[in-house]
Amino acid sequence: MKNLTNKTRGALIALCLMLAAGVSLATVDDSHAFAMEAADSYVKQGFIVREDYWHGEVKSGQQLMVQHQLFKGNEYAFWIGSANEEVKFELKVLDAAGKAIQIVDKTEENYMTIRVNPPKTGTYTLVFSVKSKTEKSVFWALAYGYR
Repeated sequence: MKNLTNKTRGALIALCLMLAAGVSLATVDDSHAFAMEAADSYVKQGFIVREDYWHGEVKSGQQLMVQHQLFKGNEYAFWIGSANEEVKFELKVLDAAGKAIQIVDKTEENYMTIRVNPPKTGTYTLVFSVKSKTEKSVFWALAYGYR
């Protein structure tokens, strides 16, 4: 690097930083891809997948909560995915009284699915965690659809 100009060195450093950022974004993107893989069979059953979703990196096993408006008469499916290997998912949808309302759940290697039919329109709380056997932190993405 002795023969490189300051401008060239700066460009190389910027490139390295962009590549490093791309690696961390890819794991969240991969987590979302697993959630969408879980959604595939539901789309074939008539579910409409919403474009918005929640995602991030969190300490393994840390419990997270998201509040979301659900409407009586709609059936909802929630899909949580992780790019980390050997993870265990927990995902519940709770009503205002803290009672779980999901009717079906299914877990695969990199994702979990639950379905709910809310008994009334209101704000519900999704409580979830992703726990890794080998990693201190995990990437996750939580998506949903309805019909």
